Amino acid sequence: MKKTFWRLMLIMGLVFSGLTLTAQADDLNYTVQAELPKNQINNKVSYFDLKVTAGQTQDLTIRIKNNDSKEHQYTVSPNLAITNDNGIIDYSQAKAKADSSLKFNVKSALSDKQTVTVPAKTTKKVTIKLTVPEKKFNGIALGGINVIQKTSTNQSSSSSSGMAINNQYAYVLGVQLRETDTISIKPEMKLHTVKAQQRNYRNYVTANLQNTQPVIMHGLKIKSYVTKAGSSKKLLTTEKENMSMAPNSNFDFALGDGSKQLKAGKYTLHLTATADQGKWQFTKNFTITDKEAQTLNDSSITQKSTNYFWWFVALGVVIIALLGAIIWLLLKNRRRQD
Repeated sequence: MKKTFWRLMLIMGLVFSGLTLTAQADDLNYTVQAELPKNQINNKVSYFDLKVTAGQTQDLTIRIKNNDSKEHQYTVSPNLAITNDNGIIDYSQAKAKADSSLKFNVKSALSDKQTVTVPAKTTKKVTIKLTVPEKKFNGIALGGINVIQKTSTNQSSSSSSGMAINNQYAYVLGVQLRETDTISIKPEMKLHTVKAQQRNYRNYVTANLQNTQPVIMHGLKIKSYVTKAGSSKKLLTTEKENMSMAPNSNFDFALGDGSKQLKAGKYTLHLTATADQGKWQFTKNFTITDKEAQTLNDSSITQKSTNYFWWFVALGVVIIALLGAIIWLLLKNRRRQD
């Protein structure tokens, strides 16, 4: 009877092992370094922090070191700095949309994307041309130079035994430009749309926050909650700190943990934001329609998880019933033999 039981356990283990997903990541086999020029403001940092003048042209140089035993190609692309939805300044988005308040886009001042080939065990210098606009700009203009190793097509293929996930890593060197030694401008926050939104099949309420000034917003902390319109009962509460915002950028701050189904109705957002140079308080009404709630709830993972939960419960009941029947038959057979 014991042998039969363990055989059943082995079969079940083999069946469920087919659901395992294996993730693999390539080793990072290259490094990138900036050659800091004479107009570098802060020589203690590893990114470009430059004082420039209107109409100035300059060559920025970076070094790509290929530590691998074979030749590789690298894509070098200048990007605009934005604020991503986690409240982090992001220099890696090649197709980043410029904020409506932005007057000087760093990406347009840097030369176009290029592909560089670096032989094995070799360091190669790459030049990016900087052309500062003739019109003077205030505050800080922020961007980045993104360097990523090009991968061959055969690395993305999956094996018959399972699925392989290849993670790509990238180096990003910041490019910070200004025309004055001191920055007297203070960040300014505005609240725009508040709405129901889905991320990774989870439902949230999001508030679009904007830094309208050409200066970085450091030490951003947000306390927020949602109530029914005219009520004081908190339905969603979210606090987050240690965030930052790029100059002239916006992002969608998410309220909730994505585990709740949305209900149609009229609501009010209450949000307080503090940073190293300011404090802002917002109250804004918003509405979730019946159609919005149904569409988001039908496609959310929380709905699917509920359905799958009862399927697993039913499967567990069937397995327990089968095991019980098998044990009962074995015991009955043993009694007959005795």
